[in-house]
Amino acid sequence: MADSRAVIVALERMKQSHLTLHHAVARRLKINSTDAEAIAHLIEDEPLSQEALRVRLLISKSAMTALVDRLERSGFLVRHANPADRRSTLLTVSESARQGWETGMQRVFDTIDPVAAALGPDAAAVVAEFLDRVADLQLKLADDVMRYRSEPGE
Repeated sequence: MADSRAVIVALERMKQSHLTLHHAVARRLKINSTDAEAIAHLIEDEPLSQEALRVRLLISKSAMTALVDRLERSGFLVRHANPADRRSTLLTVSESARQGWETGMQRVFDTIDPVAAALGPDAAAVVAEFLDRVADLQLKLADDVMRYRSEPGE
């Protein structure tokens, strides 16, 4: 049976392989990895305001403006007026970007599904809970890091 260190090492290996896949997809789409990350956030939770997406991406307002302009020009993103706040814009992915994303994700699911299915339902539930808990902890750590970095004098 693996000890906790082996689990952490395996988790880090999985995260690195995910980043490699993420960068490969971005290169295939001829966009940078931050643009691909923006698309992933929008696919998951659209519509998002430009500010909400900027906070998730941890980028400056000027970088966000450039990202939105670039993705809109490339046909990946659509801007909409925000009916609740005339000063903000809501962002969604274009239909062609959504179809491309879903096709790509289906390939990922089809590839990984046999590995997950081989776990059996009890082990799969434990793995899913573990991964969800680690994801929540990592998001909290990212928030802590950004808060620490933004303190005066740091």
